[in-house]
Amino acid sequence: MHSGQIFGWKNFGKKWYGFLNKVPVCVSQEENKLIVVSNKSITEDDIIYFFNLDEDVDKINKKIDVNDFMEKAIELYCGIRVLRQDPVETIIEFVCAQNKNIPAIQKTITEISKRYGEKAEMNGITFYGKPNIRKIAKSKLSEILETGIGYRAKYLLSTAEKISEDSTYVDKIRSMEYFSALNAMTSGKMKLYGVGLKVADCILLYGFYKLEAFPIDVWILRAYHYALKGFYDENLLSVNGFRKTKLSRKEYLLMGDVARKVFGKYAGYAQLYIYLASRSLFGGSKKF
Repeated sequence: MHSGQIFGWKNFGKKWYGFLNKVPVCVSQEENKLIVVSNKSITEDDIIYFFNLDEDVDKINKKIDVNDFMEKAIELYCGIRVLRQDPVETIIEFVCAQNKNIPAIQKTITEISKRYGEKAEMNGITFYGKPNIRKIAKSKLSEILETGIGYRAKYLLSTAEKISEDSTYVDKIRSMEYFSALNAMTSGKMKLYGVGLKVADCILLYGFYKLEAFPIDVWILRAYHYALKGFYDENLLSVNGFRKTKLSRKEYLLMGDVARKVFGKYAGYAQLYIYLASRSLFGGSKKF
């Protein structure tokens, strides 16, 4: 839940409160046991699917363990899984997440959920389900702005309207191969307003489970040299000796292609390890 792939869950001590398949739950872990409690009906299959417990992560880790950096990242964050989230909820999250740090994203999603999501209470803890996209689509821009989302409000309203008007949008994206889906979300008639390559990659990885997606943000840029050293032309990431902080569309796609060539169909898993390692390495933590 701290991995940057999901937002809006409420943390108290060792427990997390949120909605799993539209059902309010309390989630905790004791050693290797995952404990999911709910005051409503939820199936074991729902839990396994959401947390991706049927994925052979050991097999994946062996495939992406290509150097010392990746080996250490896998060792430190062993057990991390790409969650299988609801596509529409993931679209909402990452449209709202643009150019924000994780605490700010959590606050934004919480405020939007209070207005457009379902309220629940367990163990004296009040929390909210993810925003209902149809409720958002029927809102005025001024109402969305009241949540503190800022300029992203127009992106969210436009996205909500598009998906509400086209009930087949999610199924169309789901049926596409990765590159076709990436192009559809960022250009042409299916483009989501305000969504660029990085946000689209996050949505495709975390919402549609397209594991070829390799989202590149500032944390990935910082660690890319270590994770993929020797696999790419290092001039790609520097200008006059300084590391680039912004990428052109061509550069972004090229860096993603390098990752896909090295990590294969599990590039998205590698990205998650690199992201976590980078936040530790460059974010002041002594863990990595």
